[in-house]
Amino acid sequence: MIIGSGLLAQAFSPLFSQRKNVCIYAAGVSNSGCTDVHEFAREQERLMEALQLARHVGTFVYFGTCSVADPEAKNTPYVQHKLAMEQLVSAHPHYLIFRLPQVAGKTPNPHTLLNFLYARIARSEAFHLWRNAERNIIDVDDVVTITGHLIANKTARNITLNIANPASYSMADIVGVMEHVVGKRAIYDVIERGSGYPIDTCAIRPILDKTAVKFDSGYLERVINKYYGKNS
Repeated sequence: MIIGSGLLAQAFSPLFSQRKNVCIYAAGVSNSGCTDVHEFAREQERLMEALQLARHVGTFVYFGTCSVADPEAKNTPYVQHKLAMEQLVSAHPHYLIFRLPQVAGKTPNPHTLLNFLYARIARSEAFHLWRNAERNIIDVDDVVTITGHLIANKTARNITLNIANPASYSMADIVGVMEHVVGKRAIYDVIERGSGYPIDTCAIRPILDKTAVKFDSGYLERVINKYYGKNS
């Protein structure tokens, strides 16, 4: 059972749309800059309806955000809302809460970091580059792979953990890779803002050994080329 229609929902659909004992909740506010209380209320209502509908399923999966660990973002309306939704989900008897970083994939959502950078660079539009900011990037297909292994592990229930890349990247590095893939120089002003923050990925390390997911030195370029390259 899949609830939602966006990037995550579409990625999980081939494996889980017909599985009646697993509910993948992949809906809700997708813009981390949102401050609209009506949007938050709409997600809360939809989530509560989904929890009621799926109260007897063997696994209810909800996706939170790794930004709860970001000192600059943890007090924003979006992150506080996501934490409140996690509290609702934790009342389900068999829940899994997975916190995600920046997820790469084919999506028309203009608010994702990589879509924003691609659009600005492709159109030669100027933007601000935060010198000290770091971002964690993971391919949506790798999210599905790792999540699938955790769902299959029946002992892994009623937990909250991060599904993320063990490495985060500076914004300069991300922009540099996007420039290479797009084949154009970015136009930006460097400003003294941003920071990095640790994301604990210890819980998923044993799973990585059982999958084809490889967070090596070439991961970032492979992912950006996959979704933004000439053959994407």
